[in-house]
Amino acid sequence: MRFLSNIFLLLSLATAGFAQSGKISGLVTDERTREPLVGVNILMDGTKLGATSDVDGRYVILKVPPGSYSLSASLLGYARVMKREVEVFIDRTTTVDFRLTESSVELQEVSVVAERRKVVKDQTSSEYDYAEKQITAVATEGLRGVLELTSGFLRDPQGNFTVRGSGAYDVNFQINGVSQVNSSTSSPGSFGSSKADNSYKYDVNPLAVQSLQLIAGGFTAEYGNAQAGVVKVVTKEGTPQLKGELRVEVRPSGQYHFGNYLYDQSHLEWQRWGSVENWFARRAEIISQLGIDQRYSQLARDTAAAAQALYNSIIDREIRWAHSVWLNNHTPSDDNPLGVYDYRDRMYTRYLWGIGGPLGRDADALRFYFSGEYRRNPTRLPTPEKTQVFQYYLLNVTYQPIPNHKIKFSGSYQKYRGGIWSGSEDIRWSGIAFTPPGVSSKYYVLIDPVRNEQTVAQTATWLYSISDHSYLEATLAHQQEKYELPYEYLTGTATERDRLDSLNDPRGQILKDGIWWDSQYFRPLFNFSTNYYQDNRTESWNANVDYSNQIGRSHLVKVGVRAAYWDMLNNGVNSSFLANTYVTRSGFAEYYRAYPWNVAAFVQDKMEFAGMIVNVGVRAEAYNFNEEVAADPFNPFYQGEGGAGNRGKPETAMSRTQSVVMPRLGMSFPIGENTAFRIQYGHFASMPIFSHGLSQRTESGWIGRGNPNLKPKKTINYEFGVQQMLSDDVRLDVALYYNDRNDQIDLSRYASYSGSRNRPAGFDRQNNPLYFYTTFANRGYGSTRGIETRLEKTSREGWSYRISYSLSQSFEGRFGAQDIYEDGRTTSNRAAANEYVASSDRTHNLRALLQYYVGENEGRFFGLDLFSQMTVSLTYSAQSGIPFTYTPAFEDVTSGIVNNRRYPLESSFDLNIIREFTLAGFRVNAGMRVMNLFNNKWLTPMDVADDVTSWIENGITVADPGNDPLRLSYVVADYRAYRNIPRQIFFSLGVGF
Repeated sequence: MRFLSNIFLLLSLATAGFAQSGKISGLVTDERTREPLVGVNILMDGTKLGATSDVDGRYVILKVPPGSYSLSASLLGYARVMKREVEVFIDRTTTVDFRLTESSVELQEVSVVAERRKVVKDQTSSEYDYAEKQITAVATEGLRGVLELTSGFLRDPQGNFTVRGSGAYDVNFQINGVSQVNSSTSSPGSFGSSKADNSYKYDVNPLAVQSLQLIAGGFTAEYGNAQAGVVKVVTKEGTPQLKGELRVEVRPSGQYHFGNYLYDQSHLEWQRWGSVENWFARRAEIISQLGIDQRYSQLARDTAAAAQALYNSIIDREIRWAHSVWLNNHTPSDDNPLGVYDYRDRMYTRYLWGIGGPLGRDADALRFYFSGEYRRNPTRLPTPEKTQVFQYYLLNVTYQPIPNHKIKFSGSYQKYRGGIWSGSEDIRWSGIAFTPPGVSSKYYVLIDPVRNEQTVAQTATWLYSISDHSYLEATLAHQQEKYELPYEYLTGTATERDRLDSLNDPRGQILKDGIWWDSQYFRPLFNFSTNYYQDNRTESWNANVDYSNQIGRSHLVKVGVRAAYWDMLNNGVNSSFLANTYVTRSGFAEYYRAYPWNVAAFVQDKMEFAGMIVNVGVRAEAYNFNEEVAADPFNPFYQGEGGAGNRGKPETAMSRTQSVVMPRLGMSFPIGENTAFRIQYGHFASMPIFSHGLSQRTESGWIGRGNPNLKPKKTINYEFGVQQMLSDDVRLDVALYYNDRNDQIDLSRYASYSGSRNRPAGFDRQNNPLYFYTTFANRGYGSTRGIETRLEKTSREGWSYRISYSLSQSFEGRFGAQDIYEDGRTTSNRAAANEYVASSDRTHNLRALLQYYVGENEGRFFGLDLFSQMTVSLTYSAQSGIPFTYTPAFEDVTSGIVNNRRYPLESSFDLNIIREFTLAGFRVNAGMRVMNLFNNKWLTPMDVADDVTSWIENGITVADPGNDPLRLSYVVADYRAYRNIPRQIFFSLGVGF
């Protein structure tokens, strides 16, 4: 494996394949007689793809990359016909029929625009397609924003995607046919937690995207390791002519959260300590806190007037000195020792580029496309990284030496510099974590380390066209992930070298502990180092082999196998600076070294008949975390110090292989050109994320242990849908669906002899002490039922729109005992099998996209060419707030009421305007993007029960003083009242050739 890794790294090639493609088929007839024509050559302009019509006049072209093409039909004795703007979509069949006119002399080519599809006859599930032009025109930053234009796709507070009520990480995200698996999803040394912004990997440069398809709900047997949906991204491969584009986008500096500036001097701490007069008003306390009375005790006891005058002058100087140091520690600056800075002063900048074309003399034989993105995004709140830096570079090289063989190499480099608790658009995951209910770290910004993630990937794909109707495709991919949180020394009051105790201290930067730090509101400065450390390294290998055969007109059969292997190392520490914390102290650390694998095989048949299209298939998957499991889960061996006293048993067994077989069926019944019904049924499953299976965390014994024997999470999906053309270019799509989820992951606790001594669990029957540790189990279940409606204008000339609305409700539940004892005793917290509204449920979801394109030589006013080649795009989103539980004081809190209230509706308008023109032979575009156009506010869900009560009963948010202006939430977190980002205005300028 190491040898293969080095070879691939030397090649520097990665992440792409041909798997995500479409098909073109049709009938060629004589214009006059309507008889089928045999031997007609069908060619795709700019490619080496083509076909010849058979004796029935039928032809088929397989493995067509998505995009827009010109297709020609020619036969000796007939005029050549060219059809332009033939659109091909991922996994779809595009029908293009030709009628040739007989001619005894050479006629000029007949060129026509191909008819756009009306109903999608072979659509057997809910799918959304976005072409290149739509992607670059919408008001979003990147591809993640495009996903949110679909009502079934939602982002959770951490920034991860869910589909139709699913959990996070239940979506198969593919780039050029290769699944993107995030190996590091949790925060270090924090069992069961998740860090922010794990979906950054999905932000592919929009300039590089050829096509995007979203599937919400069921999908064919070709796709696996997902319960809820599939995202398929196809990037560009280059064209016969050299083309390129560079685009720059900026956003002015400013405050991008609602409420007051965090370091505004109207806040309580500045009102208390900002004025030196307030220090003198508390003179006696300050003298004691600074230790002046002890340091100058003899002088203080001297009653002589001169001595008292000297003592008072010392007090005056010391208090003024302490106040000046306090100001220095609390005032934002670039050299503030605690990392306090003015986060409003930084500008957002983004650079995008893409260039591609031929390599060598034969433009069709060897092509490349190189794209890149470099983005600097200042954090909304004070963070140690200050500015998050995102880089993504992708190189595709396609080589077709002979018509039947095509090879594609790709290389990608992705790097992200950010924070553990920052990066999301939700204010709770934008910095200063866990406040409230915890105290604020806004004056201890450097407490968290800076996060660095890097992914380097290589892929080689070989496509062998065995015949016009069959082909073989093989892909080998390698990926290297590195995730680091380094320890850094932290300035604070814990060390003498940093602490200032008096005016005469020869060194130090931080004022000593005292009432002036308001420790009831702000985190004390007692750390020696940053709070977390992590070193996570993963190498993965993926191999895919597919064989496809078009059998006759009606059957496209595809069989394939998949294999994935991971080499994983994770070492993480929370709140510790000691070396080898996993062994040498009582916690809080985690470690694992594992070699998981996953294999899958599938067979599917796409059957296309005049009145019915069927996608039927079956997929089998198996995986193993390939990790040692404690033979006795009630007494696992504990290797560290400071445990409960019982070391446990060292015996282990290897984890078990888990497998699942998933049948899938989708059927479409087109009725003419304007109506199509569909039904879909299927079983879907996903492998548990790595942290659920592998995490091992200590805290004075075991506090958390992953479960490598977790079974796959499963969903059964049912869907009935109908497409109906309301006019020539307006299509309505309605889908009814039901998702039944079982074997979902939930928490359990084992009463163990070697659990955490901080979590006592009683005694066994021999009166030996027991201690809890937490693990994961397949004891969760849930369901989502709903209706999804889409109305869209299929023509893209002039006005176009797409409106997507979902009415649904998600439920979740768990069964069995949460606390498990070896003797099988029952406990009071045994969960009955009951469902309640899921905490992530959003009953109503509306997404609307409206675009208007002004063509070339259009939009002239008063003789001026003001608006030609202008695109205006407006998006609107509205969604229900999430549910929460509120029980008034007069009600029984043990009545089982769960999620009986809901936060207010959340809505937003976004606007994008792009104007294109030609200057000195170059294509120039200038744009303005406005996010949250009307500055709508989304109320932040509250973590403190008193805050919830105040809001429900009195309409008071954390931004309001209410009856208690000294409460923690108002003093330190008034900025958290609204979770979304206020209005942002971006300006862009691009040039292309």
